[in-house]
Amino acid sequence: MKVLGLTCGRKMSNTEIVVKEALMGAEEMGASVEIVRLMDLDIKPCTGCNACVIDLFEKGGSGDCVIKNDDFKFIDDKILDCDGIIVGTPIYEKTPQGLLKCLNDRMGPSHDLAFRMIAKKIRAEKGITKGKGPDERSFKPHVASLFAVGGSDWTTLALPLLQIFALPMNMTVVDQQLFNWTALPSTVVLKDEMLKRARRSGRHVAETLKKPIEEAAYIGPKGVCPVCHCDVIELGKTGDKAVCAVCGVKGTLNTTGADYALAVTEDDWAHSHVLLSGKFKHGEELKTRSLKPDPRMKEIPLLIEKYKSYLTYSRPETAVK
Repeated sequence: MKVLGLTCGRKMSNTEIVVKEALMGAEEMGASVEIVRLMDLDIKPCTGCNACVIDLFEKGGSGDCVIKNDDFKFIDDKILDCDGIIVGTPIYEKTPQGLLKCLNDRMGPSHDLAFRMIAKKIRAEKGITKGKGPDERSFKPHVASLFAVGGSDWTTLALPLLQIFALPMNMTVVDQQLFNWTALPSTVVLKDEMLKRARRSGRHVAETLKKPIEEAAYIGPKGVCPVCHCDVIELGKTGDKAVCAVCGVKGTLNTTGADYALAVTEDDWAHSHVLLSGKFKHGEELKTRSLKPDPRMKEIPLLIEKYKSYLTYSRPETAVK
């Protein structure tokens, strides 16, 4: 069993320390461990070309990214190859470090488990044997623990956006934890309870990997959403129902004193994007709506002409043209 640590912070500072503490815990339980610093890698931003999704949906292809001149393939292989992953990020302006968002964008649609299952089905139904199909490592269970490290408690969006990292691949999140009030470099080593909590998380990831994935238990803080434990809820978007900002499940927001809870029916539960049923529904919406060719597609080249000559891009003098 392989456990990967992905740290998005500075060398030997707070985020890296809690990730390494968790890896030590996983190693104690018999896991083979490895660590990657995201800041050591060159990850270019997604261009939004949709080539990955089109390749999956129309050709039963691999969904591989068309951007080849960076380190994405390296980290992609590491993530697909591992069984468990511990992701740690510092919190900048209430959110995870920006490079993680770049990685999320590159892995999102192309690595969606339902999308890859659809591509695999297309290959089987059409008898496609040529070319690459989806990577078989996509279909094994992956377990994740998520850490966000902040200098205060202004951390509202940190864990929800970390959850987005785990969402496409259908990783089973068994823990998530905020390590707040650690603004100065490496000061987390002075906080024994935080170190113990990180090590417990790593041990739990390894323990989970020894059991059937159906027996996975979540040990993190219970959130308002009963599905993904997110605390960020959208109100007023769908009439009388509230919506979880991470997994998209709809429910009724109930209050008990100062506490809130999202009550979700069995029918609505199935539409959460944490579940395959919700992912397949989302995939069907894409195929029948936004990826469905418009009858007027041929008019586009003529209609965009006026925008091509409107303004020139402002760039620094040293920018490559």
